[in-house]
This record gives sequence, structure tokens and C-alpha cells, in this order.
Amino acid sequence: MNNNSTPFKKRQNPLSGLTRKTPTSSNRDKYTATMDKELRKRVKVAAAMKDIQLSTFIEEACKEKLEREGF
Repeated sequence: MNNNSTPFKKRQNPLSGLTRKTPTSSNRDKYTATMDKELRKRVKVAAAMKDIQLSTFIEEACKEKLEREGF
């Protein structure tokens, strides 16, 4: 018998090795944001159509806006 107080063996998560981890970098910050639900749907569709992640799409949009406005 094992050292646990119960006779049951802990199961391993079959999906634990399948998760993708985002590469960490010292020049990137994780953030959260809120936005209109319909706008978020449109942005998700646009990102999917370009075959990029939602965060990448938003980052590119922010960079383009900053460049247009001279920042």
C-alpha cells in the first residue's frame, strides 16, 4: 500500500503535456483589458482570418494607431 491515507491512486491529467506555453521574455508584459462584446467578436474573427493570435492582432493594431498619431 502507498503512503497516502486513501487506497486510491492519483490519476495523471492526460492533457497536461499538450498545453502550449507562451514564451516568456523580459520585454513583454501580460495584461487584461475589457471591451465591447461585439467589438471583441469582430476582432477575434479578424485575427482568426489572418491566422494570428488575438493578442498579436491587438498589439499590431495598437502599434499602427500609435504610428498614425505620431507616438
